[in-house]
Amino acid sequence: MGRPKITKISGKLYLRTDRKPDKNGRLPLYLDYTLGTKHARIETTVWIEEKYWDKEKKSISPKHPQYARLQNQIEKQRRDIDERIFSFNERGARLTIDVLRQLVAGRNAQGASSKEDLLTYGKSVMNDEYKLGKIGVAVRDNAYSNFNQFRKFLLQVFKEDSIFLNELTVDLIRQYILWRQGNGNTNETINKAITPFIKIAKRAAEENLLDSSISFGISGLYLKSQKELGSENEDGDVRYLTEQQMGQFLKLYDEAKYDRTRDYMDMFLFSLNACGMRVSDMITLEWASVDLNNALIKKIMYKTKQLCTIPINDMAVEILKRWQKRTGKNRFVFGLLQDDFDLSDDEEAKRKRLNKNRAFITSLKAIGDKMDLPFNLSPHVARHTFAVWALQRGVDIHKISVLMGHSSIMVTEKVYAKFLPSTLQDEVRNKLNFKFD
Repeated sequence: MGRPKITKISGKLYLRTDRKPDKNGRLPLYLDYTLGTKHARIETTVWIEEKYWDKEKKSISPKHPQYARLQNQIEKQRRDIDERIFSFNERGARLTIDVLRQLVAGRNAQGASSKEDLLTYGKSVMNDEYKLGKIGVAVRDNAYSNFNQFRKFLLQVFKEDSIFLNELTVDLIRQYILWRQGNGNTNETINKAITPFIKIAKRAAEENLLDSSISFGISGLYLKSQKELGSENEDGDVRYLTEQQMGQFLKLYDEAKYDRTRDYMDMFLFSLNACGMRVSDMITLEWASVDLNNALIKKIMYKTKQLCTIPINDMAVEILKRWQKRTGKNRFVFGLLQDDFDLSDDEEAKRKRLNKNRAFITSLKAIGDKMDLPFNLSPHVARHTFAVWALQRGVDIHKISVLMGHSSIMVTEKVYAKFLPSTLQDEVRNKLNFKFD
C-alpha cells in the first residue's frame, strides 16, 4: 500500500467582520485551515481596525502603524501550527479534520504516551472536544463526573483508583457496565457513562497509542436505549420552575445589568411562551417563519426535520416585537447566526448550536444560582416548564405533544408521566363527576 501521501496545508488569514468590534473599533484576525470542504479555525492574537485590512490580498495593510510587529506575530503562530501539521504528516498517519482541528487548536497529536494516566488523558480528550465546539460545557462536565464514578469502580473492583491508557480494554469497560447496572443505572445513563471512553479509545487509536480493535470493541458495547429503538430522547429528570420561582426570574430580569444577560433571559421566556421551543430552533428561527399578525411560527424543526406550525401567546408576540426593532432587517430573529449561514450544512449547524448554547447555559446557570434553585437553570428548563404548566392547566396531553413537536405521544407521556395522575384526578373530579336524579 505504501506510505500515505503527505497533505500540504497552510492557514489563510481572514478578518472576522461578523464579530462585534472591541472598544477601540478593532476586529479579530483568524487563521483558517481547510481539509476538503471542512474548516479548522483559530483566533490569532491580533486585532485590527477594518480600514487596515486588505481585502484583495487577504492580509494586514502595510499602512498599519505596527504592520511589521503584527505580521511577525501572525507568522509565528502560523509557523507553529504548520510545524505541528508537518510533524504529524511525517508519521505517515492519515490526517482527518478532527486531527487537524486538534493540531490547529494547539494539541500535538504525538504528545501523549500509552503510559499516561487513562483519566488524565480522558479529560484532555473531552476538553479538546469542548474547545473545538463539538460538545457543550454540560456534556464535558458530565464526562468529568463519570470519570469520578469510574475511579470508584476501580477502587471497589481492583483496589486502585487509576490505570494507564494502555490498560484500557473491552473487558474492562464491560465490567464497568456490569458495575453500573448493579448500582441500578438505566441503559441510557450507562450509555452516557461509556461514551467518553469510546471517544478516548478512538483518539488513542488515531494517535497509535491503542490498538484500533479495542476502540472498535468498546464502541460496540452500547446498550439498547429508547434513542436507539427510535424514540425521541428527552431529559428523564424533569426540572421546571414553579410560578413563585418564575416571579423571582422576572424580578432578576428587570434588575439585569448586562444587555446580553437580558437577551438570554428573553430567549428563555420566549421558549416558555412559544410552546417550549428548543434552543436549536430559537437559534435557527428566521423572520420569514414568523407571522406576528396571526401569532404563528411555521418552521422546519432542527431536531425532527419536520415542518411545524406553532401558535404563540401574547408574551411571545411581545418579545418578538421587541427583537424586531433590533434584528428585523436581518435574517435570523435572535441574531445568533450570520445572514448567509447555510442551514443545510448539518455539521456546521451543530457546531454553531453548541457554541451559542454554551454561553446561554453559563448565563442561565448564574441566574439560577442567584435564585438559589436546587438544580441548574438551563434552556431546557423552559421547555419542561411549558409542558408541566400546560398539564397543570388541563391542556390535553395529545395537544401538548403536538405543540412541543414530539415525534410521538409516547414520548410526552413517558417524560411527563408523573405529572399526569393529579391532573387526571382533577379531570375526573371536575368533568366526570356524574350525578343521577
